[in-house]
Amino acid sequence: MKPTLNQIEAFYWIARLQSFRAAAVQLNLTQPTISLRIRGLEDPLGCQVFQRAGRGVRITDAGTGFLPFARRMMDVAEQSAAEHVRLDPLRGRLRLGAPASVALSCMADLLGALKRPYPELTVALTIDNSSVLRQMLNRRELDMAFVVEPEVEPYVRVELLGSMRHAWIGSTRLGMSKRRLEPKHLIQFQVFTHPEPSSLMMLVLNWFGSAGLEPQHLSTCNDLSVIIRLSAAGEGISLLPPAILTTELRLGALQILKTKPEIVRPRLYAAYQVEKAGRGIGAVLETARNVIARSGLITVA
Repeated sequence: MKPTLNQIEAFYWIARLQSFRAAAVQLNLTQPTISLRIRGLEDPLGCQVFQRAGRGVRITDAGTGFLPFARRMMDVAEQSAAEHVRLDPLRGRLRLGAPASVALSCMADLLGALKRPYPELTVALTIDNSSVLRQMLNRRELDMAFVVEPEVEPYVRVELLGSMRHAWIGSTRLGMSKRRLEPKHLIQFQVFTHPEPSSLMMLVLNWFGSAGLEPQHLSTCNDLSVIIRLSAAGEGISLLPPAILTTELRLGALQILKTKPEIVRPRLYAAYQVEKAGRGIGAVLETARNVIARSGLITVA
């Protein structure tokens, strides 16, 4: 078994910083992970490379002998990374995740805007709620995703895009009052939303909860386009981003209800693997900022 680059990197930073803790901070890893990497390095080397010295650490003679090799390996890795950033054309497959609200409001525009300057790009697109997309990012199953209020691992970087606007909507067939409606007025209606765990479900529950109420007729569906159709058919009401309803609102199939209290605006982020950072991901991020902002899905502070 041969030492891996991750193990050599951990050894290099511990030797340089003389601390397991400091090396863990430098690499955005936990101390147990750093310790496992060092044990994994010592097995193929057949020797101990560090000894504990109080709260610090001391490199052994064997570790001192291995250090020049580790420095050369890190230099090569850094040079390779720099070359990747310099030559990073957006080509190959991009594993991209997005919630249905982004997919319905502007995904076609986003992919079209990327395809023109980067014709060799292909996309493996995953549409799901932000909770699932966060898990996929943390398992390194996605290169990049648009997610609401992300909780991610240190190796995933997040950048704020803006705040999402939602509104209660219902069919014009329901003859809803044009006065400002409160939770007590909507509690009688069938409410369609995404199943838990989802940010959309939380928005619904929190809005009713602000008045000390719970929706009495709550139905769930994992397909946002079906929720829109059910609402347009007059089967119930929904809390949705108006940006995904331009056709239904223009044709009069749906209307935006005037409601109070104000609906919380969740923040939408772009999240991507740090190891993928470069001009390619940068191009996707910049294009996404512009396209999503134009769609009306978010407001930019």
